[in-house]
Amino acid sequence: MKAPIVQQHMTRLPLEIERIDNVANAKRLMALFGIRHVPVMSGLHLLGVVSQRDILNATVRRGRNIDDLPIGEICQKDVLQVSPLMPIDEVARHMLDRKVGSAVVVDGEYVVGIFTSTDALKAIVGLFGKSTLPDTNPLR
Repeated sequence: MKAPIVQQHMTRLPLEIERIDNVANAKRLMALFGIRHVPVMSGLHLLGVVSQRDILNATVRRGRNIDDLPIGEICQKDVLQVSPLMPIDEVARHMLDRKVGSAVVVDGEYVVGIFTSTDALKAIVGLFGKSTLPDTNPLR
């Protein structure tokens, strides 16, 4: 069985946040849309990705409220970037190897999607499960 490509299971045109936006805004957007990973942009260019875990780790490391910090200061800049045509098993393997919960899907220089561990689990259920899960992501 040939693995489907990431384009078929990614969240298309994900919510993005500008590097100068503060942590409080990132937390608000994540809570509002029920997401855990957000690409961080510097204009039209991908700078990094921030996750709920990154925010928690930064709070613990700094030992204080970090809500006013620019998100660009705490985001992960070594981003796993994948092509929309990459098979999902390869993407999942890279995510496991790098111990990350998401891969940013890029076409050329443009962010076209994000593929998260939740997307991977939904793909498994869709491929091998007897029932399908409802799509609960408001950004699709």
